[in-house]
Amino acid sequence: MITLNHTINLVTEIDENKIPDHLLGVLVNLSEVQMEMILRQTFISAMETEGFLEAINKDNSWATVKVVK
Repeated sequence: MITLNHTINLVTEIDENKIPDHLLGVLVNLSEVQMEMILRQTFISAMETEGFLEAINKDNSWATVKVVK
């Protein structure tokens, strides 16, 4: 089996004028690594919840896209 690893870069823009104060306080106290892990898991959860991977893999018999956690 051939495995191809690929990445996409996502950017999260947080508007400090719109985020609730209690969330902003939590975010600024997290390390960059902690924030990245939270955002990564949020994105993966959204993909799973919305059936994104199932949709792109539908009717595909020769390749499967998976999320590696």
